[in-house]
Amino acid sequence: QNNAKMMGRRVTTALLLLVFFIALLHGCCNALNVLVVGGSGRVGGSTVRWLKTLSDREQNPISITVGGRRSESYQAALRNKVIPSQGVDFVSLDIDGDESVLKQTLEQWKNSCSPSDDGCMVVHTGGPFQGRTSPVLLRSCIELAMPYADVCDEFDLAETSKELDQKAKAAGVPAIVSCGIWPGVSALMAAEGVDQLKKKGESSGEKVEIESIDYSFFTAGTGNAGPTIVSATFLLLATPVITFMNGIRQDKEPWTEMREVDFGNGIGNKPVWLLDNPDVPTTAMYLNPNEKPPNCSSRFGTDPLPWNYLFGAMKALPRSLLYNRDAMQNFALFSEPIIRLVDKLVGATNAMRCDVTASNGDKVTLRIAHSDLEQCVGLATAAFALEMVKKDKQTVPPGVWFPSELGNEARKNILEVSKEDAFVYEL
Repeated sequence: QNNAKMMGRRVTTALLLLVFFIALLHGCCNALNVLVVGGSGRVGGSTVRWLKTLSDREQNPISITVGGRRSESYQAALRNKVIPSQGVDFVSLDIDGDESVLKQTLEQWKNSCSPSDDGCMVVHTGGPFQGRTSPVLLRSCIELAMPYADVCDEFDLAETSKELDQKAKAAGVPAIVSCGIWPGVSALMAAEGVDQLKKKGESSGEKVEIESIDYSFFTAGTGNAGPTIVSATFLLLATPVITFMNGIRQDKEPWTEMREVDFGNGIGNKPVWLLDNPDVPTTAMYLNPNEKPPNCSSRFGTDPLPWNYLFGAMKALPRSLLYNRDAMQNFALFSEPIIRLVDKLVGATNAMRCDVTASNGDKVTLRIAHSDLEQCVGLATAAFALEMVKKDKQTVPPGVWFPSELGNEARKNILEVSKEDAFVYEL
């Protein structure tokens, strides 16, 4: 009888161990699969690293694949430690090629992933976005039922993406466009400022409307983000600046109307000029859609100071040349040795300021600054992406969303993650 009891205990223990190992095996396989398009670049590589860091920190398994046109770029990113040397695969795809081929490639990637309750998602970091007119990657993701995020800084393209909102809702797919550090976290700063002013008004029984939202940005050199940010800036110099005044959209000449702006301790006052930013129309039109759009504009400046005047001089070039994506990218690549030298001299600081003013005269100023643009844009992009696929609670419902439209919980979660390594954080 004692032998039978001992045998029973052993069988029970063995069964418990078997259940434990099955659960452990299931946990190992239950990974989120993420395809980072453009992941071999500086911004994409930073996003890859932060996706892994943030997931590992929460003990959430993740499998990352880099998507791009050339495997050579992927291999170079591995050698240069832009992406982790292990655990990151590659898939060849061309987002500017045939859309049906792109969708087929995405479908093959999705089918090749390990069976996972957490599914697959796509993060698009393959800029510059200027000159693109169709959100082919987002459309394919919706049709394949995969969550999607991008760092698009071209409003016309972002607005076209928004037209897929109903299709995304019908397919049960959450998508966030124009996310990242700016645009992206900057729009969350504006939403936070608006929320603070409205709550202050409500506490005193006053209905408050927002009169103005002013964005200001500063980046030392390229912020370690490399030639892509330079070529994107050249393209923006050919793009009329969207502003809002008295509830009406007004397009203005880029790199005009200079202001001196205080970005806080460690940075101080910097000159900034008008430059197009999708945060302006998305917050003006979508943050409080039932109210008159507030006055809204966005400005940018850089170090060293002569670079600002170089950008101003670049406007003298024919607009057709400035808006030529290939030409500007090639020029930026040609200038890369000088760009890298300047980055070493001036650093890589990225600073953001958002001033929100209410109709009653109340005003709030919000500031965030990091020592490295490349790092913080990857951190922010990863924060947006992972917020869409949270296991415990869905804070981003199906649909195509601009950052300013996200709910309070999602906004606060992303801002909290983006706070990491900030040396100025005044919200």
